[in-house]
Amino acid sequence: MKYILYLLLIAAIFGLIALIDFVTKRLFAPLRKTHDGPVVRMPRYSFILGLLLALVGLIAVLYMPTEETFLYLGCWLVLVIGVYLLINFFWTGVFYDGEGFTYRVFPRKGRYYRYEEITSQRSFVAKSGWNTALYANGQEIQLYAAMQGVPEFLLHAFRRWCHQKGLDPDEVEHDAASLRFFPEPEEAEQEPEQEPEA
Repeated sequence: MKYILYLLLIAAIFGLIALIDFVTKRLFAPLRKTHDGPVVRMPRYSFILGLLLALVGLIAVLYMPTEETFLYLGCWLVLVIGVYLLINFFWTGVFYDGEGFTYRVFPRKGRYYRYEEITSQRSFVAKSGWNTALYANGQEIQLYAAMQGVPEFLLHAFRRWCHQKGLDPDEVEHDAASLRFFPEPEEAEQEPEQEPEA
């Protein structure tokens, strides 16, 4: 009997993984049809942690006696956190191509920007590495070094920004090592002084 329960538990885990895969394909099918280009995603450990928490929470909810109220609610909390991490992993990202990019953060809808709308950038060091905030069309776009594909996106955005603004990338000051490609907000706000007319 014990072995049958183990087999049922393993089957339930594989069934849950298949269900999550099916649901995510359904939820994000419209995005896949409209975007075939590169993507900046949340870190992989976010997906793994979300999957583990969801599985542990589900198993605990199924086997925890309901008389233990606090433990039972704690199991539900772990399950909800795991599901949130999974949804956030698949929802949040930067989807870009040659003309612009769509930035989407859970639970909001995505917003499209052209590269020429980028006005400034602020980079700073954190424990996870270099993090950066892009400012485009009055909005802040947060990017973290732990995210997948951030350096490639910033380099691509910088080249396309220069192209759309008619600038030579070699003549624009930037530092790829610290992920700094665009002017600081203070520099972007300063207007160039006009020369007096003769």
